[in-house]
Amino acid sequence: MPFNAISSEDFLSREPELDYLKGLSKLKEDALGGDVFLAGARGVGKTELLKQLYRILFWEDNVIPFYYSFKTANLKGAYFARDYFTGFVRQYISFVKKEPSIADSVSEPLRHLMPAMSSLGLYWLIDCIEDFQEHINENDFYWQLVAAISAPVVAAQKNRKPVIVMLDDFDAAAHIYQSSIGDAHGLLSLFGGSLKNRRCPHIITGSAEALKSIYADHSLIGTTEQMRLGPLPKDLAVALFTAHLTNLKITCTPDLQFEFLDTLRGNPLYIRNIAKAAWKMQKKDLNENDLMECHCFEVSEGETAFYWSSVLSRYAESSAMRKAMIKLLMYSIENGGIEGGKRLSMISGLGEVETEMVLSSIENSGMMHDNDAVFHDFIHCLHLMEIEGRNASDAREEIAAKYIAERAESCFELVVPMNSNAELVVAKAVEQIGININLDSEFLNFLQLALIEVCINAIEHSGSYEKKLFLKFITRADKLDIVIENSGRPFSLESLKEVPVEEKLRLGMNRGWGYKLLHKIMDSVKVERINDRTRVILTKNIKDKEVLK
Repeated sequence: MPFNAISSEDFLSREPELDYLKGLSKLKEDALGGDVFLAGARGVGKTELLKQLYRILFWEDNVIPFYYSFKTANLKGAYFARDYFTGFVRQYISFVKKEPSIADSVSEPLRHLMPAMSSLGLYWLIDCIEDFQEHINENDFYWQLVAAISAPVVAAQKNRKPVIVMLDDFDAAAHIYQSSIGDAHGLLSLFGGSLKNRRCPHIITGSAEALKSIYADHSLIGTTEQMRLGPLPKDLAVALFTAHLTNLKITCTPDLQFEFLDTLRGNPLYIRNIAKAAWKMQKKDLNENDLMECHCFEVSEGETAFYWSSVLSRYAESSAMRKAMIKLLMYSIENGGIEGGKRLSMISGLGEVETEMVLSSIENSGMMHDNDAVFHDFIHCLHLMEIEGRNASDAREEIAAKYIAERAESCFELVVPMNSNAELVVAKAVEQIGININLDSEFLNFLQLALIEVCINAIEHSGSYEKKLFLKFITRADKLDIVIENSGRPFSLESLKEVPVEEKLRLGMNRGWGYKLLHKIMDSVKVERINDRTRVILTKNIKDKEVLK
């Protein structure tokens, strides 16, 4: 219910959005504004913003607030209509009497509220209830929906006071059905009249992709604007986290820099959950390692895992579809996206038609639109547990190992167009990285020469459709890894024909020395074929004094 919001003191950095939304009814009535689609990553605080707005409007008494969450709704048409209608009636009477408990009393029949309505002179509302009950008695499914959806509009007209309608996870409304799922397409269009009404501005949350079908009516598109909630900045994220810890009576080590909080990307849901995880795990004085441990718990079996698992269940209609979705999401995370093709059916374990349905569900859910490290870790854990059959403890250890490895390394990435002098750009980048990690100048010169040869080979012989070279330099205290990748024709070390040095000199061959040089100066040279891409992986142990200055 809308009153179970966090305290206004703990609700940080959303004052501009709240101020704008408070004035939305005046803007819409004056034709200067319309409905608002509240966008942003999952967990960033869209629902909480609606609840804070509801609480403000409830006590200010100028605008009637109505909040409805589709994420918990029964979408069978008759059940939905009754839930929506009775929810509005309770919230309206609660607003008029300024008694929040009325809105929260979901089990109390409306007939028990009739005396209060009579005493308040709300006879028009009594008429609405009686009309709605008549539609139920007549089993008139269509008019039950119309009466429910139009109730806020009727209230705005009768009361001469605007009603702000807040529809949380509105994209789920596309699945309202009559008797069985999918049997009544187009019921969502019934919201059109309410959305267009000048005295009833709507604030909507949900998947942007799924909402495209809702706004098939072009007259609605023109009257709806997008407001994007961004993440909390680092200082406010730390302030919110420490406030949660204080409430839970948990302290932090004096030198704690909260570096691991960067992984949460200012997401209030994740920040709250990791604080609660610290409490569940009986942490008393947090350090950076504790934060990482709490995160690993959260993405494997904590509240964050439960949240994302419930989101996944909304878009996966069967256990087979859920497994396929997990496999494809993991594939997308590992490969930087999902490309089409028959090969995806092999990954999902389903037929091509079913695989396309899963891909469509992933797209509509919006799960992969934000580069969310927490979600990626959750999917990694889920893949380990549900696909590979590992336990939660193993999953936590694997996630922790990833972060421990990342702490110990620096990574530089470079994308170079395949045009003239591209190899010289690579050589310059290698030079700077070598200086940063104190590589010996002679070794660095040899490395530059060898990489120039590798890059020229890729440019001249790969036939890459992307016309790009992708390079990654990973430096650790004891090792240097260089990865060169490009699309196009396959290449292998075995395909190189070894020409004796004397023959090369006799023929005046200036090329073909690079891979031989690489084997001389590097500890490992590997070539892999990944789908349509060739990947060369070079490794050099830098413990030895001869490669250090």
